[in-house]
Amino acid sequence: MKKSIYIIISFLLVSCSSNGLKKTIILSKASPNYVNWLMDSNFNIVNAYDCNNLDSLLLLADGIVLTGGEDINPLMYGDSLNLLLCEAMDFRRDTIEKKLFDFALSKQIPFVGICRGMQMMNVAHGGTLYGDIPTELGDSVVHRNNGEVMHDILVTCKNLDYVNMIFPQVSISLPQSIVRDTIFTVNSWHHQGLKDIAEGINVIAESSDGLPEAVIMDQNIHPFMIAVQFHPERLGSDNGINKNMRSRFFDAIFE
Repeated sequence: MKKSIYIIISFLLVSCSSNGLKKTIILSKASPNYVNWLMDSNFNIVNAYDCNNLDSLLLLADGIVLTGGEDINPLMYGDSLNLLLCEAMDFRRDTIEKKLFDFALSKQIPFVGICRGMQMMNVAHGGTLYGDIPTELGDSVVHRNNGEVMHDILVTCKNLDYVNMIFPQVSISLPQSIVRDTIFTVNSWHHQGLKDIAEGINVIAESSDGLPEAVIMDQNIHPFMIAVQFHPERLGSDNGINKNMRSRFFDAIFE
């Protein structure tokens, strides 16, 4: 508890010293890659997983990011059979991330989900997951192979306002004749993925096996709630998706 209070007070002091202009981004579970991706003089970055007083921490939230990690307990979406297909799980993290998602949704706080974070967004809003992609969906696309792999994804949404919240400079007003403008190569390191899509969540891009790779909450429900199955924070600082997601998230926080 003392550690939690110290973290909160420290960040409040930093904000006060900057005339209250600094915003706070909460990561569900931080790692150097995520922190480096979001590092900016306008923001404080806080790790929710190390905080024992989440209710107090949420009062500071200007933006929320659910990061990658372990499998989600399938009992959260009512599928006990998937327990047999799951790998490592973290029940405490499930609880933390469900609370972060619910808070972001109810308070209309800008939200980004990455890998597991996209899966939690779907589960927390009423959707389900594949317990193991090769087992349930096949291996026509390799989503991991003893580590990170690369594969193509195709933009499938025609709503450019939604698409450009994640992908840079996409133009799909013409029939899919300019294919190169709608296909992106991304990294991949997961064995689970979105199965039944929760109501209100729009699939923006898919891999060729039909697995959702990018989603956006309907803006009638939330103005900025986006998620991707891949890892933009590891695509490199010059990557268009990396830069676009980061800048759009920052813009949403300051709007």
